[in-house]
Amino acid sequence: MGFLKNMSDSAINFSEYRNFAHSPWKKVINYLLLIVLILGLPVLLSVVFDFNRGVDDFISEFHKEIPDFVLKNGELTMSGEMPLVFEGDGSAVYIDTSGETDDSVLDDYDFGIYFSKTEMVSKQSTVEKQTFSYSVFQEQEIHKADVENYLSDSKKFVGFMIIFFGLIYFFLAKLCTAALLGIVCRLFSSIQNISLRYGQVFKITVFALTIPTLFQALHQILAPGFIYGWYIYYSIALLYLWFAVRANRSEIVENDGDLLE
Repeated sequence: MGFLKNMSDSAINFSEYRNFAHSPWKKVINYLLLIVLILGLPVLLSVVFDFNRGVDDFISEFHKEIPDFVLKNGELTMSGEMPLVFEGDGSAVYIDTSGETDDSVLDDYDFGIYFSKTEMVSKQSTVEKQTFSYSVFQEQEIHKADVENYLSDSKKFVGFMIIFFGLIYFFLAKLCTAALLGIVCRLFSSIQNISLRYGQVFKITVFALTIPTLFQALHQILAPGFIYGWYIYYSIALLYLWFAVRANRSEIVENDGDLLE
């Protein structure tokens, strides 16, 4: 209930910012962690959903477009007519296990991948190529279905990594945002002739980021292509900071307390 009350007060009760300015650091950091978890998790889940859908579409195209193949004893064998070519904008994927062509077929492209019977060649730029030999799979036998199953199974691991590192990134990003906007908040306090120390304005900023962060989460989920989202985010944040500082006008600030208070 304490977190929900703080969240509500940070959104609609500006007088409470007098107390937020003197909150213990543990309370402030815990609040920021919960905000990141509650509002950041839905954003990351939407990213994972889009990623999984993209992998499923790729698997479907892979199953439809790529003939049956087997990689055995370090050699690739594929059914169907060779070469098999997939062209894009300045890029191409060549598959030829017949031995009638070589990686020079990529010379007409900026980027590309060439699969032969014994190796894969990746062209990463107009002057750089890397060769990968199938001999590392000498003791393995890999079929088309194995690749499809691997791609499908990898979704869970990649999804977990997106959420785990995404939450860490969001938390650190919010800390940096609070640190930078804290400077602006300090400026607002000077303009309004209110004596607030940096530690206090940082605490105020953390709570003032509640509604901007809620907007940011909705923006990323519902309309990620909306180009003015960041402008609105910072505009809301600056408005909250101005009125949050104003709420401290009658407060006589003595000290900011200890870091472990």
